Amino acid sequence: MSIIIPEIIVLATAFAILIADLFMNERTRVYLAPAAVAGLLLALAVMVVHTPASGALIGGRFTMDAAGWWFKILFMISALIAVLLSMDTLDGRARVRVRGMGFRGEYYSILLFSVVGMMFLVSARDLATLFVSLELATLPLFVLAAWRRDDPKSGEAGLKYVVLGALASAFIVYGFGILYGLTQSTDLETIAQRLAGERAPAFWLAAALVLAGAGFKLTIVPFHMWAADVYQGAPTPVTAYLSVGSKAAGLAFAFQVFYRIFGDALPHWDMLIAIFAALTMTLGNLVAIVQHDIKRFMAFSAISQAGYFLLGFLGAAEEGVPAMLFYLLVYIFSNLAVFACIIWFENETGKGQIEDYRGLSLSNPLMALGMTLALFSLAGIPPLSGFVGKFFLFSIASKAGFHGLVAVAAVNSTISLYYYLRVVRQMYIEPVDERVPAPGSSVSIGLSLALLSVPVAILGILPTVYEGIHAATIAWLASMPQG
Repeated sequence: MSIIIPEIIVLATAFAILIADLFMNERTRVYLAPAAVAGLLLALAVMVVHTPASGALIGGRFTMDAAGWWFKILFMISALIAVLLSMDTLDGRARVRVRGMGFRGEYYSILLFSVVGMMFLVSARDLATLFVSLELATLPLFVLAAWRRDDPKSGEAGLKYVVLGALASAFIVYGFGILYGLTQSTDLETIAQRLAGERAPAFWLAAALVLAGAGFKLTIVPFHMWAADVYQGAPTPVTAYLSVGSKAAGLAFAFQVFYRIFGDALPHWDMLIAIFAALTMTLGNLVAIVQHDIKRFMAFSAISQAGYFLLGFLGAAEEGVPAMLFYLLVYIFSNLAVFACIIWFENETGKGQIEDYRGLSLSNPLMALGMTLALFSLAGIPPLSGFVGKFFLFSIASKAGFHGLVAVAAVNSTISLYYYLRVVRQMYIEPVDERVPAPGSSVSIGLSLALLSVPVAILGILPTVYEGIHAATIAWLASMPQG
């Protein structure tokens, strides 16, 4: 029973906030965010201290393993920072008021429901529970994207997200239906065993449908078309959570699909994965160069990062899984650090163009420094953590014999440095004019940026974290059923 306690804590916190909101007035609703933070911190503490790294419930349909333990830690960290980044906007402390960003109780509850879905996703061992968990993780994101009812762009973002998300879910459930028809089972272990060596046309159709759905969640080209419009139209704190939460959930779903269901066929898909990786990182980087809106800029940055993640699937699982988990950890810290600065800047000025950041180093040098570190980490500049994360992924592709793909990835990293430097140039080099915002302060955003900047700077030079993830991966693979 102890393996499900963190999920129960987060779920109970979500319902408690939703019910408490009914009896609160505008003055007391400011305590809802600290309540959400407290619930997540408690669940995180229980996960770290008390939750075992293995176990099963509900007849084996809900299990805990080492990789799932790491994923749940990352989900809760992402949500915790997302709550901190949302506080100023929702509580009305922003200098520039954001219309339509009310309903704090519902906002934090829906965000926590999404976290619960992600946590169940990595523990699901049955097609039905896997699909329901995936929908619980993603349906709240559709609502959050359209949260600003007075903003047509937010409504458009929510509509596009829900339409394309429903299409992706239809692909997945159709693929799952075919898998059930082929194996007469919904248990993932049984499906993997009965699909071993299977190469019937129905198998390839099911694989194509499920992988298309996973590509949507991970923003893999050509399933990326939703990202830019949703990132731009959604409220910026929601975009921040989308950029990491949705990516983490997509990677967790990909783990379930690649390693638990199609593990026997995965070595034969190396060339296909390599093509998708090259297309994704190249399109994301090239299109990011011409962006002017900072959130669309970050959307194509996220697409390019998804291409790097795919490199981890090209090698042996004992090397690829820890590399992807480590890079996910690095990506979460780096991306949220950038969005902390974007949210602060938007709250101070109401502006969202890259050119508007001109002279930020003079008005708020600490904020500019934090954003610069995070952008350099995303670009893979040594000795920041992003460089080490990319090094692990590139090494895996190289060991698998994809030297041309490594060269493509290296060129794309150089391209990404150019467009990340566009933002840095605006903050430090471009001439200052009247667009420089007056210095402002935000306890929640400042605390978030400080908490994020430290691991961005030091994770790359501390081997302990990667070694811990690698050891957890070995334990996870040892517990993996043999097909």
